Amino acid sequence: MAWIGTGQGGHMSEPIDEFFDALTLAHRVPLLEGVSGTIRVELDHDGRTERRLIAIDAGTLSVSRRPAKADCTVRMDRRLFEGMASGRVNAMAALLRGQVAVEGNPNLLLRFQRLFPSPPCPEAETKPSRSSARHR
Repeated sequence: MAWIGTGQGGHMSEPIDEFFDALTLAHRVPLLEGVSGTIRVELDHDGRTERRLIAIDAGTLSVSRRPAKADCTVRMDRRLFEGMASGRVNAMAALLRGQVAVEGNPNLLLRFQRLFPSPPCPEAETKPSRSSARHR
């Protein structure tokens, strides 16, 4: 059963909607070939917890709101996940900073985090190119 829309129980932010919609539409993800298991994502916001269950079966994905046990459970603030889903926050850095709680199989999370967009490189935005430096 694929997750579509936000349903009842609160409005999800746009980057989160887009991230989960993309997973649902992708169905098969080459980066996760050979990976199988379930990840439950729990996002805390204003005293509420929003949950998604991501089932991975040899690279085939499905996303639902099923309240099922998972091989790996990940908990974090919804705004943090929003940053990851939009590419503004590096998922691995957030994990290492202790902003993400993980229970269960961490290998699933390590493979799954590859699906988040990469944050922009700050050096690329601030460094002038060599050609523009020559023209000054």
